[in-house]
Amino acid sequence: MKRYILLLTILLTTLSCSQTSNNQLNMKQNSDINSKNIIEKTLQNIKHYPKEPKYVIYHTNGMCNFEIFINDIKVTKSFNNESFSTGNEINPYLTGNTNTLKVVLYPREDLGKLDTQTEFDVKVESYENTDKLSAEKQQDNLFVYNAPKDKDKLFKEAGKDRFEETKTFKLSNVPFTIEGWKDSQDLRNLDKKILEAKVLEAYKMIEAAFKAKDLDKIAQFSYNKIKDQAVAQYFDKEEVQEGWDELISIAKAENLEFMPLSNYELVFYGDGKLVGLKSIKKEKGFRGASALLCKFKKDGSLTGAELDYLLHIPKGKTEFEIY
Repeated sequence: MKRYILLLTILLTTLSCSQTSNNQLNMKQNSDINSKNIIEKTLQNIKHYPKEPKYVIYHTNGMCNFEIFINDIKVTKSFNNESFSTGNEINPYLTGNTNTLKVVLYPREDLGKLDTQTEFDVKVESYENTDKLSAEKQQDNLFVYNAPKDKDKLFKEAGKDRFEETKTFKLSNVPFTIEGWKDSQDLRNLDKKILEAKVLEAYKMIEAAFKAKDLDKIAQFSYNKIKDQAVAQYFDKEEVQEGWDELISIAKAENLEFMPLSNYELVFYGDGKLVGLKSIKKEKGFRGASALLCKFKKDGSLTGAELDYLLHIPKGKTEFEIY
């Protein structure tokens, strides 16, 4: 937005600082949820439909690292400097029939710039949740994206250190509705330093809960995302339990240790409705990841986990909540 007069700039800056400082972190979020009832409470929100499409985004990349976003929420990323193909379910990121895909491409570390041989292809397909093995109910190529190439079939944006493109795509049947973040307050005009402090406060609280094995607290700040993921994927009780068990296993893990909250940047997702801290470290496992990282022993081996919690201010509320 253009700043036409200094007085207006000062007024807006002061106002946004004041508003952010008055928005506290809701420490009693989902106070009716606990480790004993989170499965039951989640199941109460799940609906079933005559047709239950599960949408999958498949990608193939060559000579590049990448990030994929649906509706400005990160679905997957890779900074391992390898070429491969894989798929990710995207139902939890869909906000309706009309959605956006954003791809961000980065050069491999040994190249420094995006190469002429860079390739990145995406397609969205679906299968039927109620009949997963039915080939007749699978839908291919609902949406296809190819990174731009020139007349010689070489990557058109070669020589850059970053390439980003956003496309809109439509799906004919998205039967579920999730509360999520789409109606939350746009946080991008709020004071960045105070926003950073709020996220740090939340991350430290989350870290403390996992270290203390406080399963009730973990259930409370994890419930909204667990519920939305379950609703969007038509989960049954076993599937909901599996997701909750993953969090329990981290809290109860041997030698649980969190990485220091340092070397990060403030990032917005969901068109400014969600905010978090992202690691700016270049090392493998850190680049592009949430700053909230931990490591622990699992089956005798050291493993790591990215706890991708974010903050938002839901519609009609004034306090930050964890999502």
